[in-house]
Amino acid sequence: MLRVGRKTKADNQIISVIDMDPQDRTKLMDNYHLTGEFLRYATDPLERARVEFNSFTENWLIVYNVPVAATSADHRVIHPVSFIIKADQLFVFVTTQTKYVLSMTTEANSDDQTRGMWDSVFTILFEITTTYFDHIQRLTEARTQIESHLRQRQRNNSQHIFELANLSTDLTYYLTGANGNLVAISQLRLAAKRAANLELSSISQSQLEDVEVEARQAQEMLELNSDIVDKLSNTYNNLLNNNLNQVMKLLTIYSVVLMIPPIIFGFYGMNMSLPLADKEWGWLFSILISLIPIIWVMYRLHHDHFI
Repeated sequence: MLRVGRKTKADNQIISVIDMDPQDRTKLMDNYHLTGEFLRYATDPLERARVEFNSFTENWLIVYNVPVAATSADHRVIHPVSFIIKADQLFVFVTTQTKYVLSMTTEANSDDQTRGMWDSVFTILFEITTTYFDHIQRLTEARTQIESHLRQRQRNNSQHIFELANLSTDLTYYLTGANGNLVAISQLRLAAKRAANLELSSISQSQLEDVEVEARQAQEMLELNSDIVDKLSNTYNNLLNNNLNQVMKLLTIYSVVLMIPPIIFGFYGMNMSLPLADKEWGWLFSILISLIPIIWVMYRLHHDHFI
């Protein structure tokens, strides 16, 4: 779906494309003279975050990672959103999952009717970057809840193991997205520094620095959360291994203790002459001589700090 926004006083225009179809592709190529290569990059669901400049058409392509809610069909929580800057026109390529970004483009184009195109782009990137913090807060709360269950030593360990696995997977996606965004921002800063077809005003450079600060902060917070989750997973594994060791230890004690009576009772069940076997209370004697080695084994295990 192709939506053409109104122009501002600075002749800037934002054109949004939602789930581009062949008809939209034809219009973009015929009416706006966008290249098929850039359109292919802009709609690739697996495109990495980066910045590219086409010196022939003088168009810029920016691919930026945005966080989204995972679905049953797609568990990825990071999807790319693409921007093509052509003179005073900004093309925003989104999908059904990432179309919330369009509300940011509307605000960016309405805050100041005289702002430049790159000012609007950096405002949008800043808004996208700050959305990471909401997801980081949600992940932190989930991690804190798992830690609370871990301290309480809940019996339903399998549930928490799956929760930790999902949390670790989400953090990997978010951290990869944040790292990719920093790469794209660094490419923009390098292009602006070299004045390679990109000349920014002092205000635009300040906005780009703000975007980089927020992106780096998001990256550092995600790295911290990822390290904590890894340590929490190791702690959980150690706790499960310790519980398993306790169970095996208990079973070993039971097997050693319960191994003694069958040996003695087996002798008294044979057709052979044994002390006091012909007495009516001989069975009590067999129990007594079974208890003596059991007590001795328990004493040795306790003396050796096995129990």
